[in-house]
Amino acid sequence: MSKWRNHVAHAFLVAASISSPAAAADLSVVPKVMPAEAKAPDPAIGFSFYQQYATDYNFRGVSNSARKGSYQTFFELQYFNNFLYTAFYTWQTRLPTRPDFEFDLAAGIRPTFDKLSFDIGFVYYFYPNETRLVDQTTGAFLTTANSDFYEIYALPLYQVTPEFAIGAKFYYSPNFFGQHAEATYTSGTIAYTLPATWFSFLPEKYASGFSFSGEGGHYFLGAAKTSATGLVPFDLPSYNYGNVGISWAYKNLLVDLRYHMTDFTKEKCFAYTGDPRGYANGGRSNWCNDTLIGTFRFQGSTTAPGVFAEPEGLLAFFK
Repeated sequence: MSKWRNHVAHAFLVAASISSPAAAADLSVVPKVMPAEAKAPDPAIGFSFYQQYATDYNFRGVSNSARKGSYQTFFELQYFNNFLYTAFYTWQTRLPTRPDFEFDLAAGIRPTFDKLSFDIGFVYYFYPNETRLVDQTTGAFLTTANSDFYEIYALPLYQVTPEFAIGAKFYYSPNFFGQHAEATYTSGTIAYTLPATWFSFLPEKYASGFSFSGEGGHYFLGAAKTSATGLVPFDLPSYNYGNVGISWAYKNLLVDLRYHMTDFTKEKCFAYTGDPRGYANGGRSNWCNDTLIGTFRFQGSTTAPGVFAEPEGLLAFFK
């Protein structure tokens, strides 16, 4: 095994989830707004939820589901008119350590000052029942034993107009993915509600739910130092990431089509992710390739209940 290949084996790292409470370049930049007729006053204690299927679980440009589909859920409790919240997420993963799934616990505050709002909090990423990978020839560890880690974050958002918002994301972890490496992710976001007149060829009730959004950022990664690296520091590859997409919302349904981009090479992607297929194809991985991902979500909340506020209940979705 060459020196470079040893470094690759030792640098095993998989990008974890979540986008956190701002889930994932994911749909965090999509305005979470339902039709006005479905909205209700903000309660002192409320909740929001979603269940969704994505054609790939993408975390900041890197697949956490081996380029396969992923079923995902979210539930959040909100207190004092959404000033304080606690939340959890589940994500179907296909990582090299084969955890049962990913489970995220989050808590934070959302202070608002006129058009400027903040989401400031903490998220813990938990991967139950991981299985450590070992080189069958040498017996060397190819992964760490525990990938759990946490991040703190701040997500400012400025509502320029009712249709247009700009924001930023700041995430920091002192032990990214169990690698004892510092990691900082920063990005800028935009979201724009598209005029219904652009979609006048559709029935009126379907034409007003379209929006465009995008994100561009950089992931600053430090040096990993674990038993998998022989306790020798290994510089993880920092990289650029971006996404652009269009979403359509109707009652409690959200459909998103989004293009994700990174500047990873296939070799650096293997060093970053530890994609098991890389050990058989010359140290390359496609988990960081540019990709188009579709997401289908069913969502609701106490402030935007959608069909749950209508007498017909779920049957109102088909009206």
